[in-house]
Amino acid sequence: MSELNALAQKLSALITKDVVFDAGARVISQGGSPDPITAILDEINDTVLERNLEISAGSETIQLVAAGRRLRGIYSTTADTSTDVVGKVISREDPDLVKDASLVLSQICADADRLTVRSLMPQPFGKGEERGISVRELSALWQAERDETPKTPMERFLASNAKGVKSVMHVSKGEIASTSGDFKALQAIWNNQVLEFRKKNKKVLNGEDGPQLVCLEGVLEDGTAAALVVVDSDIALMAYQPEHFGAMHKSWQSIFG
Repeated sequence: MSELNALAQKLSALITKDVVFDAGARVISQGGSPDPITAILDEINDTVLERNLEISAGSETIQLVAAGRRLRGIYSTTADTSTDVVGKVISREDPDLVKDASLVLSQICADADRLTVRSLMPQPFGKGEERGISVRELSALWQAERDETPKTPMERFLASNAKGVKSVMHVSKGEIASTSGDFKALQAIWNNQVLEFRKKNKKVLNGEDGPQLVCLEGVLEDGTAAALVVVDSDIALMAYQPEHFGAMHKSWQSIFG
């Protein structure tokens, strides 16, 4: 792929509807989708001119030096690490350093619920002629799968809220696609209320049947709240803790807003 084509793809990605910014940083992984390490490799693969990619995961940040769609090394990190990989150019000739870089990235980013990136101007790093390792080589060395099937918007929403949800019943095209937790109470709501609600709601909407998130607090016997999520032919019922409402609504806006 030429550098011009790579730049065109990058610009195209930045103007798509799914691109979300948080305090000036671009969200590249939400709720584990895509896989955080895969998301980082994709960012490196999109970086042609040398840049410091500042990756943030919760309270921790790590700056990677990337150029020519290659990772040159780790410039800095706020996390306590047991390796001396920071500040060194990685190379296939030093497999231990490549492994250490993978461990540091995994420690900071692998389990992050949300990952963001800022593209910063480069700082002096290495001797200049040391190129680092291409994303294709890193994917093989780190056993990172970059060709994963993209999740649907509904799957992304459910994944991003997995930590605050007690049970889920996901129905796609009239068939149960997935469940989690004790969903018996949700199944009772589905059998007795959802279809009737959908009929009445469609009349109110007058055909404007876009994605919907309907939340009801305290409707379940154990005091948890319930949410009905409708996206085209996908419908999900969720039992969630009321204190998770803010995070759930924020993820809804980031995916569907």
